[in-house]
Amino acid sequence: MNLKYQYGYAVSLLKRYGIRGLYRKIRERRSSPMLSYAKHYRRYLPTEEELRRQMEEPLSYSPLISIVVPAYETKEAYLRALLESVLAQSYANWELCIADGSKTEAVASCVRAYAKKDARIRYLALAENGGISENTNSGFAMANGAYIALMDHDDVLAGNALYEMAACLNRSYTEEERAYAMVYSDEDKIDKDGAQHSRPHFKPDFNLEFLRHNNYFCHFLMFSAALLQKTGGLQKEYDGAQDYDFALRCVDAGAIVRHVPKILYHWRMHEGSTAGNSADKAYAFDNGCRAIEAHLKRRNEPGAASVTPNLGVYRVRYALRGDYAITVVAEEKEQLRRIRRHYQKEGAGDGAYRLNIHYMRIDSFQNAIEKACVGEYILYIRKQVKVRPKGLIETLLGTCQHAAVGVVGAKLLNEAGRVASCGVLYDGDGSLIGASGGLPAEYKGYFLHAAIPQNVSALSLDCAMFKRSAFADAGGMEEALDGWYRDADFCFRLAEQGYAAVVTPEATAVVRGRKREERAEDFSRERQKKLFLDRWEQKLAKPDPCYNCNLSLKPNHTYAMK
Repeated sequence: MNLKYQYGYAVSLLKRYGIRGLYRKIRERRSSPMLSYAKHYRRYLPTEEELRRQMEEPLSYSPLISIVVPAYETKEAYLRALLESVLAQSYANWELCIADGSKTEAVASCVRAYAKKDARIRYLALAENGGISENTNSGFAMANGAYIALMDHDDVLAGNALYEMAACLNRSYTEEERAYAMVYSDEDKIDKDGAQHSRPHFKPDFNLEFLRHNNYFCHFLMFSAALLQKTGGLQKEYDGAQDYDFALRCVDAGAIVRHVPKILYHWRMHEGSTAGNSADKAYAFDNGCRAIEAHLKRRNEPGAASVTPNLGVYRVRYALRGDYAITVVAEEKEQLRRIRRHYQKEGAGDGAYRLNIHYMRIDSFQNAIEKACVGEYILYIRKQVKVRPKGLIETLLGTCQHAAVGVVGAKLLNEAGRVASCGVLYDGDGSLIGASGGLPAEYKGYFLHAAIPQNVSALSLDCAMFKRSAFADAGGMEEALDGWYRDADFCFRLAEQGYAAVVTPEATAVVRGRKREERAEDFSRERQKKLFLDRWEQKLAKPDPCYNCNLSLKPNHTYAMK
Protein backbone atom coordinates (compact mmCIF):
# COMPACT_ATOMS: atom_id res chain seq x y z
CA MET A 1 0.00 0.00 0.00
CA ASN A 2 1.39 3.41 -0.98
CA LEU A 3 2.56 6.03 1.49
CA LYS A 4 -0.29 8.44 0.72
CA TYR A 5 -2.84 5.76 1.51
CA GLN A 6 -1.04 4.72 4.69
CA TYR A 7 -0.86 8.35 5.86
CA GLY A 8 -4.58 8.87 5.23
CA TYR A 9 -5.41 5.66 7.05
CA ALA A 10 -3.31 6.66 10.06
CA VAL A 11 -4.98 10.09 10.21
CA SER A 12 -8.45 8.51 10.06
CA LEU A 13 -7.56 6.19 12.96
CA LEU A 14 -6.31 9.12 15.02
CA LYS A 15 -9.54 11.04 14.44
CA ARG A 16 -11.69 8.08 15.41
CA TYR A 17 -9.85 6.91 18.52
CA GLY A 18 -7.81 9.86 19.75
CA ILE A 19 -4.20 9.43 20.87
CA ARG A 20 -4.95 7.36 23.97
CA GLY A 21 -7.56 5.23 22.23
CA LEU A 22 -5.28 4.57 19.28
CA TYR A 23 -2.45 3.64 21.65
CA ARG A 24 -4.70 1.12 23.40
CA LYS A 25 -5.85 -0.28 20.07
CA ILE A 26 -2.27 -0.73 18.84
CA ARG A 27 -1.20 -2.26 22.15
CA GLU A 28 -4.09 -4.70 22.11
CA ARG A 29 -3.46 -5.69 18.51
CA ARG A 30 0.23 -6.30 19.20
CA SER A 31 -0.67 -8.61 22.07
CA SER A 32 -3.25 -10.57 20.08
CA PRO A 33 -2.78 -14.35 20.19
CA MET A 34 -3.97 -14.38 16.57
CA LEU A 35 -0.68 -12.88 15.35
CA SER A 36 0.65 -16.43 15.00
CA TYR A 37 -2.11 -17.27 12.51
CA ALA A 38 0.10 -16.17 9.60
CA LYS A 39 2.45 -19.05 10.39
CA HIS A 40 -0.26 -21.65 11.00
CA TYR A 41 -3.07 -20.75 8.58
CA ARG A 42 -2.50 -23.87 6.46
CA ARG A 43 -3.93 -26.06 9.20
CA TYR A 44 -7.29 -24.37 8.58
CA LEU A 45 -7.23 -25.06 4.83
CA PRO A 46 -8.34 -28.35 3.28
CA THR A 47 -5.64 -30.87 2.34
CA GLU A 48 -5.34 -32.25 -1.17
CA GLU A 49 -6.56 -35.57 0.19
CA GLU A 50 -9.68 -33.95 1.66
CA LEU A 51 -10.45 -32.17 -1.59
CA ARG A 52 -9.99 -35.38 -3.57
CA ARG A 53 -12.31 -37.27 -1.23
CA GLN A 54 -14.95 -34.56 -1.54
CA MET A 55 -14.79 -34.81 -5.33
CA GLU A 56 -15.08 -38.60 -5.26
CA GLU A 57 -17.88 -38.85 -2.67
CA PRO A 58 -20.89 -36.87 -3.91
CA LEU A 59 -23.43 -35.62 -1.39
CA SER A 60 -26.94 -37.09 -1.44
CA TYR A 61 -28.35 -33.58 -1.88
CA SER A 62 -26.24 -31.62 -4.37
CA PRO A 63 -28.19 -28.55 -5.53
CA LEU A 64 -26.95 -26.00 -8.03
CA ILE A 65 -25.25 -23.12 -6.20
CA SER A 66 -25.04 -19.81 -8.02
CA ILE A 67 -22.11 -17.63 -6.97
CA VAL A 68 -23.05 -14.00 -7.68
CA VAL A 69 -20.27 -11.45 -8.14
CA PRO A 70 -20.90 -7.76 -8.90
CA ALA A 71 -17.79 -6.55 -10.73
CA TYR A 72 -16.53 -3.07 -11.46
CA GLU A 73 -13.15 -2.34 -13.05
CA THR A 74 -11.66 -5.27 -11.19
CA LYS A 75 -7.90 -5.55 -11.30
CA GLU A 76 -7.05 -8.46 -13.60
CA ALA A 77 -4.82 -10.24 -11.08
CA TYR A 78 -7.60 -10.20 -8.49
CA LEU A 79 -10.21 -11.35 -10.99
CA ARG A 80 -8.07 -14.23 -12.22
CA ALA A 81 -7.44 -15.33 -8.63
CA LEU A 82 -11.20 -15.31 -7.99
CA LEU A 83 -11.94 -17.32 -11.14
CA GLU A 84 -9.23 -19.87 -10.41
CA SER A 85 -10.49 -20.33 -6.83
CA VAL A 86 -14.01 -21.07 -8.11
CA LEU A 87 -12.74 -23.46 -10.78
CA ALA A 88 -10.76 -25.30 -8.06
CA GLN A 89 -13.88 -26.09 -6.00
CA SER A 90 -14.27 -29.69 -4.88
CA TYR A 91 -18.04 -29.29 -5.35
CA ALA A 92 -18.93 -29.37 -9.04
CA ASN A 93 -22.57 -28.26 -9.25
CA TRP A 94 -22.08 -24.50 -9.39
CA GLU A 95 -22.37 -21.55 -11.72
CA LEU A 96 -20.54 -18.25 -11.47
CA CYS A 97 -22.68 -15.22 -12.37
CA ILE A 98 -20.65 -12.04 -12.92
CA ALA A 99 -22.63 -8.84 -13.40
CA ASP A 100 -20.21 -6.20 -14.69
CA GLY A 101 -20.85 -2.47 -14.40
CA SER A 102 -17.43 -1.48 -15.71
CA LYS A 103 -16.91 1.21 -18.33
CA THR A 104 -13.94 -0.58 -19.90
CA GLU A 105 -13.64 -4.04 -21.42
CA ALA A 106 -11.02 -5.25 -18.92
CA VAL A 107 -13.37 -7.47 -16.90
CA ALA A 108 -15.28 -8.67 -19.97
CA SER A 109 -12.21 -9.86 -21.87
CA CYS A 110 -10.84 -11.75 -18.87
CA VAL A 111 -14.11 -13.46 -17.89
CA ARG A 112 -15.10 -14.36 -21.46
CA ALA A 113 -11.77 -16.09 -21.97
CA TYR A 114 -12.50 -18.29 -18.95
CA ALA A 115 -16.13 -18.80 -19.98
CA LYS A 116 -15.04 -20.27 -23.30
CA LYS A 117 -13.29 -23.04 -21.35
CA ASP A 118 -16.03 -23.62 -18.75
CA ALA A 119 -19.72 -22.99 -19.48
CA ARG A 120 -20.46 -22.69 -15.75
CA ILE A 121 -18.94 -19.21 -15.88
CA ARG A 122 -21.53 -16.68 -17.05
CA TYR A 123 -21.04 -13.01 -17.80
CA LEU A 124 -23.43 -10.06 -18.11
CA ALA A 125 -22.35 -6.59 -19.22
CA LEU A 126 -24.59 -4.05 -17.54
CA ALA A 127 -25.81 -1.04 -19.51
CA GLU A 128 -24.63 1.21 -16.70
CA ASN A 129 -23.09 1.01 -13.25
CA GLY A 130 -26.09 1.03 -10.92
CA GLY A 131 -24.11 0.72 -7.71
CA ILE A 132 -23.44 -2.31 -5.55
CA SER A 133 -27.08 -3.19 -4.81
CA GLU A 134 -28.47 -2.86 -8.32
CA ASN A 135 -25.47 -4.60 -9.85
CA THR A 136 -25.85 -7.48 -7.39
CA ASN A 137 -29.58 -7.70 -8.12
CA SER A 138 -28.69 -8.03 -11.80
CA GLY A 139 -26.47 -10.93 -10.80
CA PHE A 140 -29.37 -12.47 -8.87
CA ALA A 141 -31.50 -12.28 -12.02
CA MET A 142 -28.86 -14.35 -13.84
CA ALA A 143 -28.86 -17.10 -11.20
CA ASN A 144 -30.50 -20.47 -11.86
CA GLY A 145 -29.44 -22.15 -8.63
CA ALA A 146 -31.59 -23.26 -5.74
CA TYR A 147 -29.01 -21.47 -3.58
CA ILE A 148 -27.07 -18.28 -4.07
CA ALA A 149 -23.72 -17.35 -2.57
CA LEU A 150 -22.33 -13.82 -2.46
CA MET A 151 -18.71 -13.05 -3.27
CA ASP A 152 -16.81 -9.79 -3.72
CA HIS A 153 -14.97 -9.28 -6.99
CA ASP A 154 -11.48 -9.18 -5.47
CA ASP A 155 -11.65 -12.06 -2.98
CA VAL A 156 -11.04 -15.82 -3.22
CA LEU A 157 -12.63 -19.02 -1.93
CA ALA A 158 -11.01 -21.93 -0.15
CA GLY A 159 -11.16 -25.09 -2.28
CA ASN A 160 -13.80 -26.71 -0.06
CA ALA A 161 -16.08 -23.66 0.28
CA LEU A 162 -19.04 -24.84 -1.77
CA TYR A 163 -18.74 -28.43 -0.62
CA GLU A 164 -18.93 -27.41 3.04
CA MET A 165 -21.96 -25.23 2.36
CA ALA A 166 -23.75 -28.07 0.56
CA ALA A 167 -22.70 -30.50 3.30
CA CYS A 168 -24.35 -28.20 5.83
CA LEU A 169 -27.60 -28.37 3.85
CA ASN A 170 -27.39 -32.15 4.06
CA ARG A 171 -26.39 -32.31 7.70
CA SER A 172 -28.26 -29.49 9.42
CA TYR A 173 -31.54 -28.97 7.55
CA THR A 174 -34.64 -31.04 6.92
CA GLU A 175 -36.01 -31.03 3.40
CA GLU A 176 -38.69 -28.52 4.43
CA GLU A 177 -36.20 -26.24 6.20
CA ARG A 178 -33.94 -25.90 3.15
CA ALA A 179 -36.28 -23.34 1.60
CA TYR A 180 -35.33 -20.99 4.48
CA ALA A 181 -31.65 -21.87 4.66
CA MET A 182 -29.01 -19.20 5.23
CA VAL A 183 -25.45 -20.38 5.88
CA TYR A 184 -22.30 -18.42 6.70
CA SER A 185 -18.69 -19.43 7.37
CA ASP A 186 -15.51 -18.29 9.07
CA GLU A 187 -13.04 -16.19 7.09
CA ASP A 188 -9.60 -14.62 7.12
CA LYS A 189 -7.88 -11.77 5.32
CA ILE A 190 -5.14 -11.88 2.71
CA ASP A 191 -2.80 -9.16 1.54
CA LYS A 192 -3.09 -7.66 -1.94
CA ASP A 193 -0.82 -10.36 -3.37
CA GLY A 194 -2.73 -13.16 -1.66
CA ALA A 195 0.47 -14.40 -0.08
CA GLN A 196 -0.07 -13.60 3.59
CA HIS A 197 -3.06 -14.70 5.65
CA SER A 198 -4.06 -12.82 8.81
CA ARG A 199 -6.94 -11.77 11.12
CA PRO A 200 -8.97 -14.98 11.10
CA HIS A 201 -12.56 -14.48 12.16
CA PHE A 202 -13.74 -17.58 13.99
CA LYS A 203 -17.40 -16.76 14.54
CA PRO A 204 -20.11 -17.97 16.92
CA ASP A 205 -23.19 -19.77 15.66
CA PHE A 206 -26.23 -17.63 14.93
CA ASN A 207 -26.25 -14.89 17.55
CA LEU A 208 -29.01 -12.32 17.09
CA GLU A 209 -27.79 -9.79 19.65
CA PHE A 210 -24.25 -9.89 18.25
CA LEU A 211 -25.64 -9.49 14.71
CA ARG A 212 -27.61 -6.42 15.78
CA HIS A 213 -24.36 -4.68 16.64
CA ASN A 214 -22.22 -5.79 13.67
CA ASN A 215 -22.63 -7.80 10.51
CA TYR A 216 -20.49 -10.68 11.66
CA PHE A 217 -21.98 -12.95 8.96
CA CYS A 218 -19.97 -10.97 6.40
CA HIS A 219 -18.35 -13.64 4.16
CA PHE A 220 -19.04 -16.41 3.02
CA LEU A 221 -22.86 -16.17 2.90
CA MET A 222 -25.21 -18.55 1.06
CA PHE A 223 -29.02 -18.48 1.07
CA SER A 224 -31.91 -20.14 -0.72
CA ALA A 225 -33.40 -18.66 -3.88
CA ALA A 226 -36.79 -18.97 -2.16
CA LEU A 227 -35.57 -16.75 0.69
CA LEU A 228 -34.24 -14.23 -1.82
CA GLN A 229 -37.59 -14.16 -3.59
CA LYS A 230 -39.40 -13.66 -0.29
CA THR A 231 -37.21 -10.75 0.81
CA GLY A 232 -36.88 -9.11 -2.60
CA GLY A 233 -33.12 -8.74 -3.06
CA LEU A 234 -30.88 -5.83 -2.11
CA GLN A 235 -32.10 -2.28 -1.55
CA LYS A 236 -30.16 0.58 -3.14
CA GLU A 237 -30.92 2.99 -0.32
CA TYR A 238 -28.70 0.85 1.92
CA ASP A 239 -25.68 0.79 -0.42
CA GLY A 240 -22.54 0.12 1.54
CA ALA A 241 -24.56 -1.80 4.14
CA GLN A 242 -26.80 -3.56 1.62
CA ASP A 243 -25.63 -7.01 2.69
CA TYR A 244 -26.26 -6.16 6.37
CA ASP A 245 -29.78 -4.94 5.62
CA PHE A 246 -30.41 -8.05 3.51
CA ALA A 247 -29.21 -10.42 6.24
CA LEU A 248 -31.42 -8.71 8.83
CA ARG A 249 -34.43 -8.83 6.51
CA CYS A 250 -33.84 -12.53 5.89
CA VAL A 251 -33.66 -13.19 9.63
CA ASP A 252 -36.91 -11.29 10.10
CA ALA A 253 -38.48 -13.30 7.26
CA GLY A 254 -37.80 -16.56 9.08
CA ALA A 255 -34.37 -17.56 7.78
CA ILE A 256 -33.00 -20.69 9.46
CA VAL A 257 -29.39 -19.69 9.99
CA ARG A 258 -26.53 -22.17 10.27
CA HIS A 259 -22.78 -21.68 10.61
CA VAL A 260 -19.89 -23.65 9.12
CA PRO A 261 -16.96 -23.13 11.53
CA LYS A 262 -14.28 -23.35 8.85
CA ILE A 263 -12.21 -20.74 7.00
CA LEU A 264 -13.90 -20.82 3.60
CA TYR A 265 -13.32 -17.27 2.42
CA HIS A 266 -10.23 -15.09 2.00
CA TRP A 267 -11.00 -11.36 2.09
CA ARG A 268 -8.39 -9.30 0.23
CA MET A 269 -6.97 -6.15 1.83
CA HIS A 270 -5.91 -3.37 -0.51
CA GLU A 271 -6.41 0.37 -0.94
CA GLY A 272 -9.89 0.10 -2.42
CA SER A 273 -11.37 -2.59 -0.18
CA THR A 274 -13.42 -2.24 2.99
CA ALA A 275 -11.05 -4.79 4.52
CA GLY A 276 -8.17 -2.39 3.86
CA ASN A 277 -9.68 0.89 5.00
CA SER A 278 -13.26 1.14 6.26
CA ALA A 279 -13.00 4.89 6.82
CA ASP A 280 -13.15 5.50 3.05
CA LYS A 281 -16.76 4.28 3.08
CA ALA A 282 -18.24 6.22 6.00
CA TYR A 283 -21.62 6.47 4.23
CA ALA A 284 -21.88 2.69 4.54
CA PHE A 285 -21.96 2.88 8.33
CA ASP A 286 -24.70 5.50 8.36
CA ASN A 287 -26.72 3.09 6.23
CA GLY A 288 -25.84 0.33 8.67
CA CYS A 289 -27.53 2.34 11.43
CA ARG A 290 -30.63 2.68 9.28
CA ALA A 291 -30.64 -1.05 8.56
CA ILE A 292 -30.52 -1.89 12.28
CA GLU A 293 -33.29 0.55 13.14
CA ALA A 294 -35.50 -0.82 10.34
CA HIS A 295 -34.90 -4.35 11.64
CA LEU A 296 -35.83 -3.34 15.20
CA LYS A 297 -38.99 -1.62 13.96
CA ARG A 298 -40.05 -4.75 12.06
CA ARG A 299 -39.72 -6.75 15.28
CA ASN A 300 -41.52 -4.15 17.38
CA GLU A 301 -38.37 -3.65 19.47
CA PRO A 302 -37.56 -0.06 18.51
CA GLY A 303 -34.24 1.51 19.24
CA ALA A 304 -31.63 3.93 17.92
CA ALA A 305 -28.33 2.84 16.37
CA SER A 306 -25.20 4.95 16.11
CA VAL A 307 -21.71 4.45 14.73
CA THR A 308 -18.74 3.83 17.01
CA PRO A 309 -15.02 4.46 16.51
CA ASN A 310 -14.84 0.80 15.46
CA LEU A 311 -16.47 1.30 12.06
CA GLY A 312 -18.85 -1.51 11.23
CA VAL A 313 -19.69 -1.96 14.91
CA TYR A 314 -22.74 -0.12 16.20
CA ARG A 315 -24.16 1.07 19.48
CA VAL A 316 -27.84 0.25 19.95
CA ARG A 317 -30.07 2.00 22.46
CA TYR A 318 -33.35 0.14 22.91
CA ALA A 319 -36.34 2.37 23.54
CA LEU A 320 -38.02 2.25 26.94
CA ARG A 321 -41.74 2.98 26.85
CA GLY A 322 -44.35 3.14 29.58
CA ASP A 323 -44.05 2.09 33.23
CA TYR A 324 -41.71 -0.59 34.52
CA ALA A 325 -41.83 -2.07 38.02
CA ILE A 326 -38.43 -3.39 39.13
CA THR A 327 -37.13 -4.84 42.37
CA VAL A 328 -33.43 -4.44 43.11
CA VAL A 329 -32.30 -7.37 45.27
CA ALA A 330 -28.84 -7.06 46.79
CA GLU A 331 -26.84 -8.94 49.38
CA GLU A 332 -25.16 -5.77 50.70
CA LYS A 333 -26.82 -2.65 52.10
CA GLU A 334 -24.25 -0.37 50.50
CA GLN A 335 -25.21 -1.52 47.01
CA LEU A 336 -28.86 -0.74 47.64
CA ARG A 337 -27.93 2.62 49.14
CA ARG A 338 -25.79 3.62 46.16
CA ILE A 339 -28.42 2.64 43.59
CA ARG A 340 -31.27 4.28 45.52
CA ARG A 341 -29.27 7.48 45.99
CA HIS A 342 -28.44 7.64 42.27
CA TYR A 343 -32.04 7.27 41.07
CA GLN A 344 -33.37 9.64 43.68
CA LYS A 345 -30.93 12.25 42.45
CA GLU A 346 -31.07 11.62 38.71
CA GLY A 347 -34.71 10.58 38.41
CA ALA A 348 -36.22 7.36 37.13
CA GLY A 349 -37.67 8.25 33.76
CA ASP A 350 -37.63 10.81 30.97
CA GLY A 351 -41.28 11.25 30.02
CA ALA A 352 -41.35 8.33 27.59
CA TYR A 353 -40.88 5.83 30.41
CA ARG A 354 -41.00 5.61 34.19
CA LEU A 355 -39.13 3.25 36.51
CA ASN A 356 -40.93 2.21 39.69
CA ILE A 357 -37.99 0.85 41.67
CA HIS A 358 -38.33 -1.22 44.83
CA TYR A 359 -35.44 -2.36 47.01
CA MET A 360 -34.81 -5.53 48.98
CA ARG A 361 -31.73 -6.65 50.94
CA ILE A 362 -31.13 -10.36 51.46
CA ASP A 363 -28.39 -12.55 52.90
CA SER A 364 -28.50 -15.00 49.99
CA PHE A 365 -30.93 -15.63 47.19
CA GLN A 366 -33.61 -18.24 47.82
CA ASN A 367 -36.34 -19.02 45.34
CA ALA A 368 -39.02 -17.98 47.83
CA ILE A 369 -37.71 -14.40 47.76
CA GLU A 370 -38.99 -14.00 44.20
CA LYS A 371 -42.57 -13.99 45.48
CA ALA A 372 -41.83 -10.98 47.68
CA CYS A 373 -40.49 -8.92 44.78
CA VAL A 374 -42.59 -6.26 43.07
CA GLY A 375 -42.92 -6.05 39.30
CA GLU A 376 -41.86 -8.16 36.34
CA TYR A 377 -38.11 -7.42 36.55
CA ILE A 378 -35.61 -8.35 39.24
CA LEU A 379 -32.09 -6.94 39.36
CA TYR A 380 -29.96 -9.27 41.48
CA ILE A 381 -26.57 -8.19 42.87
CA ARG A 382 -24.50 -10.63 44.88
CA LYS A 383 -22.21 -9.99 47.81
CA GLN A 384 -18.76 -8.59 47.07
CA VAL A 385 -19.94 -7.07 43.80
CA LYS A 386 -19.60 -3.32 43.25
CA VAL A 387 -21.83 -1.83 40.54
CA ARG A 388 -21.88 1.47 38.72
CA PRO A 389 -25.45 2.76 39.22
CA LYS A 390 -25.48 5.25 36.35
CA GLY A 391 -27.61 3.81 33.56
CA LEU A 392 -27.38 0.30 35.05
CA ILE A 393 -31.10 -0.44 35.23
CA GLU A 394 -31.86 1.22 31.88
CA THR A 395 -29.12 -0.68 30.06
CA LEU A 396 -30.14 -4.10 31.38
CA LEU A 397 -33.85 -3.38 31.08
CA GLY A 398 -33.59 -2.25 27.47
CA THR A 399 -32.65 -5.78 26.47
CA CYS A 400 -34.49 -7.73 29.18
CA GLN A 401 -37.84 -6.26 28.09
CA HIS A 402 -37.70 -8.18 24.80
CA ALA A 403 -40.07 -11.15 24.76
CA ALA A 404 -37.39 -13.69 23.83
CA VAL A 405 -34.93 -12.63 26.57
CA GLY A 406 -35.02 -14.16 30.04
CA VAL A 407 -31.86 -12.78 31.66
CA VAL A 408 -29.32 -10.04 30.96
CA GLY A 409 -25.97 -9.85 32.71
CA ALA A 410 -23.23 -7.27 33.13
CA LYS A 411 -19.59 -7.58 32.15
CA LEU A 412 -17.65 -8.48 35.29
CA LEU A 413 -14.22 -7.14 36.19
CA ASN A 414 -11.88 -8.12 39.01
CA GLU A 415 -10.05 -5.78 41.35
CA ALA A 416 -6.87 -6.13 39.30
CA GLY A 417 -8.54 -4.31 36.42
CA ARG A 418 -9.09 -7.36 34.23
CA VAL A 419 -12.16 -9.07 32.86
CA ALA A 420 -13.55 -11.83 35.08
CA SER A 421 -16.25 -12.82 32.61
CA CYS A 422 -18.20 -11.47 29.69
CA GLY A 423 -20.55 -14.41 29.65
CA VAL A 424 -19.69 -17.96 30.70
CA LEU A 425 -18.52 -20.67 28.29
CA TYR A 426 -18.71 -24.42 28.81
CA ASP A 427 -16.79 -27.45 27.58
CA GLY A 428 -17.67 -31.13 27.28
CA ASP A 429 -16.11 -31.92 30.66
CA GLY A 430 -18.54 -29.66 32.51
CA SER A 431 -15.99 -26.91 33.15
CA LEU A 432 -17.20 -23.30 33.09
CA ILE A 433 -14.88 -20.62 31.73
CA GLY A 434 -15.26 -16.84 31.86
CA ALA A 435 -15.38 -15.47 28.31
CA SER A 436 -12.56 -12.94 27.71
CA GLY A 437 -11.30 -13.73 31.21
CA GLY A 438 -7.94 -12.14 32.04
CA LEU A 439 -8.25 -9.46 29.35
CA PRO A 440 -7.31 -5.95 30.52
CA ALA A 441 -10.53 -4.06 31.27
CA GLU A 442 -9.82 -1.35 28.70
CA TYR A 443 -9.34 -3.86 25.85
CA LYS A 444 -12.27 -4.71 23.59
CA GLY A 445 -11.37 -8.30 22.92
CA TYR A 446 -11.32 -10.59 19.91
CA PHE A 447 -13.58 -9.01 17.28
CA LEU A 448 -14.90 -6.86 20.14
CA HIS A 449 -16.46 -9.77 22.04
CA ALA A 450 -15.64 -7.95 25.29
CA ALA A 451 -17.40 -4.80 24.10
CA ILE A 452 -20.46 -5.90 22.09
CA PRO A 453 -23.71 -7.22 23.59
CA GLN A 454 -24.31 -10.81 22.56
CA ASN A 455 -26.31 -13.93 23.27
CA VAL A 456 -24.50 -16.36 25.54
CA SER A 457 -25.23 -19.90 26.65
CA ALA A 458 -24.66 -18.88 30.27
CA LEU A 459 -23.70 -15.85 32.31
CA SER A 460 -22.81 -14.97 35.88
CA LEU A 461 -25.69 -13.73 38.03
CA ASP A 462 -23.33 -11.58 40.10
CA CYS A 463 -25.04 -8.58 38.50
CA ALA A 464 -27.99 -9.57 36.33
CA MET A 465 -31.61 -8.74 35.59
CA PHE A 466 -34.22 -11.40 34.85
CA LYS A 467 -37.94 -11.55 34.25
CA ARG A 468 -40.07 -12.96 37.04
CA SER A 469 -42.19 -14.82 34.48
CA ALA A 470 -39.10 -16.40 32.93
CA PHE A 471 -37.81 -17.26 36.42
CA ALA A 472 -41.09 -19.07 37.16
CA ASP A 473 -41.12 -20.85 33.79
CA ALA A 474 -37.60 -22.15 34.45
CA GLY A 475 -38.54 -23.36 37.93
CA GLY A 476 -36.28 -20.92 39.75
CA MET A 477 -32.65 -21.56 40.62
CA GLU A 478 -31.20 -24.89 41.68
CA GLU A 479 -30.40 -24.35 45.35
CA ALA A 480 -28.25 -27.48 45.50
CA LEU A 481 -25.73 -25.73 43.23
CA ASP A 482 -23.63 -22.64 43.85
CA GLY A 483 -21.65 -20.02 41.92
CA TRP A 484 -21.32 -20.39 38.18
CA TYR A 485 -22.78 -23.91 38.22
CA ARG A 486 -25.97 -22.52 39.69
CA ASP A 487 -25.94 -19.65 37.21
CA ALA A 488 -25.31 -21.84 34.16
CA ASP A 489 -27.94 -24.35 35.28
CA PHE A 490 -30.45 -21.51 35.50
CA CYS A 491 -29.51 -20.17 32.04
CA PHE A 492 -29.74 -23.66 30.53
CA ARG A 493 -33.22 -24.16 31.98
CA LEU A 494 -34.27 -20.75 30.67
CA ALA A 495 -33.09 -21.86 27.22
CA GLU A 496 -35.23 -24.98 27.47
CA GLN A 497 -38.21 -22.67 27.96
CA GLY A 498 -37.27 -20.61 24.91
CA TYR A 499 -35.59 -17.68 26.69
CA ALA A 500 -32.27 -16.18 25.65
CA ALA A 501 -29.43 -15.07 27.92
CA VAL A 502 -27.64 -11.87 26.88
CA VAL A 503 -24.53 -10.23 28.27
CA THR A 504 -24.15 -6.49 27.72
CA PRO A 505 -20.64 -5.11 28.34
CA GLU A 506 -22.02 -1.56 28.55
CA ALA A 507 -23.06 -2.50 32.09
CA THR A 508 -20.07 -3.37 34.25
CA ALA A 509 -19.52 -4.54 37.81
CA VAL A 510 -16.41 -5.28 39.86
CA VAL A 511 -16.16 -8.58 41.73
CA ARG A 512 -14.13 -8.11 44.88
CA GLY A 513 -12.22 -10.85 46.67
CA ARG A 514 -11.72 -14.30 45.19
CA LYS A 515 -13.17 -15.24 41.84
CA ARG A 516 -16.59 -16.74 42.21
CA GLU A 517 -15.62 -20.08 40.69
CA GLU A 518 -12.76 -20.38 43.19
CA ARG A 519 -14.65 -19.59 46.40
CA ALA A 520 -15.83 -23.10 47.19
CA GLU A 521 -13.43 -25.71 48.49
CA ASP A 522 -11.97 -28.05 45.87
CA PHE A 523 -14.09 -31.02 46.92
CA SER A 524 -17.23 -28.88 46.79
CA ARG A 525 -16.43 -27.66 43.28
CA GLU A 526 -15.85 -31.18 42.06
CA ARG A 527 -19.10 -32.38 43.63
CA GLN A 528 -21.06 -29.57 42.01
CA LYS A 529 -19.30 -30.08 38.70
CA LYS A 530 -20.36 -33.74 38.73
CA LEU A 531 -23.96 -32.86 39.56
CA PHE A 532 -23.97 -30.25 36.78
CA LEU A 533 -22.35 -32.63 34.28
CA ASP A 534 -24.77 -35.45 35.05
CA ARG A 535 -27.76 -33.14 34.60
CA TRP A 536 -26.60 -31.55 31.36
CA GLU A 537 -24.54 -34.34 29.80
CA GLN A 538 -26.32 -34.24 26.44
CA LYS A 539 -26.09 -30.46 26.13
CA LEU A 540 -22.44 -30.37 27.18
CA ALA A 541 -21.58 -33.06 24.61
CA LYS A 542 -22.16 -30.46 21.88
CA PRO A 543 -19.89 -27.42 21.42
CA ASP A 544 -21.01 -24.14 22.98
CA PRO A 545 -22.97 -22.48 20.12
CA CYS A 546 -21.94 -19.02 21.33
CA TYR A 547 -18.25 -19.85 20.91
CA ASN A 548 -16.21 -21.18 18.00
CA CYS A 549 -14.86 -24.72 18.19
CA ASN A 550 -11.52 -23.58 16.70
CA LEU A 551 -10.81 -21.43 19.76
CA SER A 552 -9.22 -22.30 23.07
CA LEU A 553 -11.36 -23.01 26.12
CA LYS A 554 -8.69 -22.49 28.75
CA PRO A 555 -9.34 -20.06 31.64
CA ASN A 556 -7.80 -16.66 30.87
CA HIS A 557 -6.96 -17.85 27.36
CA THR A 558 -10.29 -17.67 25.55
CA TYR A 559 -10.47 -16.33 21.99
CA ALA A 560 -7.06 -17.77 21.20
CA MET A 561 -6.39 -20.49 18.64
CA LYS A 562 -6.41 -24.04 19.97
